[in-house]
This record gives sequence, structure tokens and C-alpha cells, in this order.
Amino acid sequence: MLRWSVRLCWVFLAVVACRGPSTFGTGQDGSVPNFTIAYRVAMSDPASHLFDVRIDVGGVSGDVLRLQMPVWSPGRYARFDFARVVQDLTMTGPGGVPLRWERENGSLWRVYLAGARSIAVHYRVFANTLSGTFSVLDTAHANWNGASLFMYVVDHKPDPVTLHVDLPVGWHIVNGDARIVDQTDYRFENYDRLIDTPTEVAPALMVDSFTVDSRIYRTMVHHNGPASAAQRRRFVSDVEKLVRYENTVFGPPPLEMYTFVFNIGYSGGDGMEHLYSTQIINRRPWRDDQMPLAGIGSAAHEYFHVWNVKRVRPLALGPFDYTREQYQPSLWVAEGWTQYYGQVALYRAGVLPSSGFYQMVANSIVRPNLTEMGRKEVSARMASFEAPFWDGAQPGFAVNDRSFFSYYTKGAGLALYLDLLIRSRSHNARSLDDAFRNLRRLSWEQPNASYYLQGRGYTEDDVEHAVGEAAGTDLHDWFARHVGGTEDPDFDEALGWAGLLLIRGATDWAIEEVPNASAGQLQVRQGWLNGRSS
Repeated sequence: MLRWSVRLCWVFLAVVACRGPSTFGTGQDGSVPNFTIAYRVAMSDPASHLFDVRIDVGGVSGDVLRLQMPVWSPGRYARFDFARVVQDLTMTGPGGVPLRWERENGSLWRVYLAGARSIAVHYRVFANTLSGTFSVLDTAHANWNGASLFMYVVDHKPDPVTLHVDLPVGWHIVNGDARIVDQTDYRFENYDRLIDTPTEVAPALMVDSFTVDSRIYRTMVHHNGPASAAQRRRFVSDVEKLVRYENTVFGPPPLEMYTFVFNIGYSGGDGMEHLYSTQIINRRPWRDDQMPLAGIGSAAHEYFHVWNVKRVRPLALGPFDYTREQYQPSLWVAEGWTQYYGQVALYRAGVLPSSGFYQMVANSIVRPNLTEMGRKEVSARMASFEAPFWDGAQPGFAVNDRSFFSYYTKGAGLALYLDLLIRSRSHNARSLDDAFRNLRRLSWEQPNASYYLQGRGYTEDDVEHAVGEAAGTDLHDWFARHVGGTEDPDFDEALGWAGLLLIRGATDWAIEEVPNASAGQLQVRQGWLNGRSS
């Protein structure tokens, strides 16, 4: 059965949060009148893997209306053409009168209104892939990423939309916008928010809550098989530790409630960031000897995205153009710096013992940044730019894997270097945390650029300025060599600022503390280890 913890929190939120999430932008500018757009999704036969989707559009005008299925999904940058799993499409006017339609391309439909001022769009979506990018419907559960399920009305993405969910009998629902138990009706500020709300529907779910910085956090776990009460308590406690630490970097996020949506022990593996939630899939069921429990490592990464990329975001990432894949140079920050903070968070938050910190940094961050061949083929910016070629893409022909180096790994290495650089130059008065806050000031805290979110997206110049300000020096030449170019950072020098020595072994690298480190080196070391500035 469904187990809900802290039921009073749900009642409270139903009252205070009925206006929806926190401020989200300026809305449409009035040049195109809003339509009334209502989505409905049903799961009448889970074994068929077919979602039933209906879109009712009212207040339409003109002779033609266009409907677009996204070709990609934010957070996974390759092109997927979700229209390929759409079937049984019908479009009707008032009274169920069929309307003529045709396809302009594989993902765009043109509907001839013939005087109709409302239309109903029906289709089904085949879904059998559990992922942060795709969707699944089977006898165990339903889980959807909205971009793979919902078309939108062209020129009306900024319009408010509603969603109604028809649940299978005895099944339950959780997503980041659910304010009451088994909520089936939702209102979203715009289409972008609709598809930014991954949803889990299943016969049995574990839901727990805790409060950090006056915000409610929920962990929703759909676990394949039994899980002990002790495992559940440890899991929730570790998530809370991560939230408490990561909120110290940027500050608490501008929201009332955040939901971790976990599928544990089911086929697949993924983590995907969203504004008010995250979707995490780990194929390993929980075991008492796991350290940490399955899903925790992804949670450390994905929760950091609550600021980095979802709010403080690169220029191309919101509002989104869903008609084509996005090429942009800043994923080494959006994903790479998140990778760095997610890795160190496990130790700084006390989820993993601090004794393993040096080994993790040496082998997971430094070593690949000095040994992988692809690092000399592409810069951090170019690796970011080419993300649609590699991030889940299936080229269908042979490619040279050594011609690419992950912007996750590259960005984590650059983040490590810059964190130590800033701490050294400021005598640990500042850190990479301050560079993030500077970037927030230059983007999130600027005048709104669109309906989508507060502020504007950042550029590479903004990143360079934010880091240089934190370091107290002009870093243009460093960025040219190490971010725009492929020169290796001097990690021996960077670790030396903290009185540390990098040991290159044949199969394992290590970091050792230098005897008789100076007071300044010890100050940097201690600040870096615990994530604090003096």
C-alpha cells in the first residue's frame, strides 16, 4: 500500500501552495491571445505499454493550428524524435466532427480548423523505456518524462495548461507538483513546466518528508522488492545530509517543496534534473552492505542542479526550442561543475567517510583529466557543444570514441582546479561557491528575458567574469588555454596550494598530505575538505 509520511505537511501545502510554485517569469506578452489548453492522460491497459493522451484546445482562431512533438528533451541533448512512438492520432472539432490534418515534417502536424473554435487531439504513445528521457508503462508502474508524451500548440508554449490523470484502480501518483495524496488534477504556468514534471504512478510507493531551511523535501521511492525500515531510514537521512550541505553553496532554492523521485531495482539507470524535483533510476536494489545505498550518488549530483542549470542556466537552456537539438558551449559548467560538487558532497555531507576523499579526487577527477586521450582532442567548450553527438545519441555507424572527452569529467577537473585556486589566492576567504554566486548575480538576478524563468541565461563571458571576480584576478588567458583550449591544468600546483602531493601509481593514484605544510596551505586544505570558507 502507499505509505505517506508527515501527512500534516501535505494538508499544509494544499493550503499555502495552491497558487503553484514560486514566481516563474512574466508570462505571455499579449501579442497572441491565450488558448485554453487541457491535457489528459490515461493508462487503461498497462500491459500494452500505451499511454492514452488527449489535448483539448479552446479559444482557437484562424484557419490552421499546428501541433509539435518535441524532438529532444532538456537534460539529455541528443535528438530522439519522440513522434516515432505516437500512434492512432485523431483530431476532431465540436461534436466530434473529424478535422483534416497533415504532417509538415516528422514531428509537426498542421490541422485545418474549418471554422472550429475548439479541437480535441487524441493519440497514444508507446512507452517501454524507464529513463529520465523516455517513459514507461507496464504492470509494475507508469513513469513519464513529459517531452516524450505531450505535444504542444505552436506559438502557445507560454499559455497556462492543465493536466488530469486517470489512475488505474488502486494505483497512486507522485510528482514534484503533487500537494495532496493521489492528486490527479494540476495546473502549470506553461507547457515547459508541464513537461518539466516527471511523474510516477504505481500500486505501492514509499514517501517520506523532512524539512531543511524551511523547505519541505520528499523522497518517493518505488523499490523493486522489499526494503527494510532501517534501509529506508538510512536512505532518507543521507538525502537530508546532502540537501543540508548543498544548500550552503548557493543558498536555499526559491521553492516551497522539492521531490526526489526514485526507481530502485528496476532496469535502466539515469538521473535527470527538474525545477521542483529530480528523477533517478538505479538498477541495483538496496542491500545493507551498500555504501552508499543505491540512488544516493545520483541524488548528490541531481540536487545540485536545483540551482546549477535549472535556474542559473546557460543561455540556450530555457526557454527551450524543442524543434531541434541544442548546441551550446557551457555544459562543462552546467554538468561538469555539478559533477564536482556532487562527488565532494558525499564526503563533505558525511554520507561517505572522509578517509576516502583523497582517493576519490585522485582517481575520479584528476587521473582521467591527465590520462584520457580524448582530452587532447576537444576543449571543454567543444565537448559541451558536441553533446548532441554523444549524450545518448546512436549514430548507427562507427565513430572514434577517443575523439570525445566527457564535459562532466572535464568540467569536474576544471572545477577542482578553480576551487583550489580561488581558495589559495583569497587565503580561503572565498571559493568556487563564490564564483557560483557571482554567476547567479549575473544571470538569475538580472531582469527577466522571457516568460520561462526569472532572469536570463548566462554566457561563457559571464562564467569567466564570475570566476575572475571570485579569484580577484583576470583569468582570461587561463580560460583560453584550459577551457577554450586543451592544455592540461597543473594539478600538482593546485594540490600544492593545499599542502598535498599527487602520487601517480601504475593502477591507482593517490593524494598525500605534505609534512610540515605551511599555515596558509593548511588553511586552504581544511577549507577545501569541509567545503567552508574562513
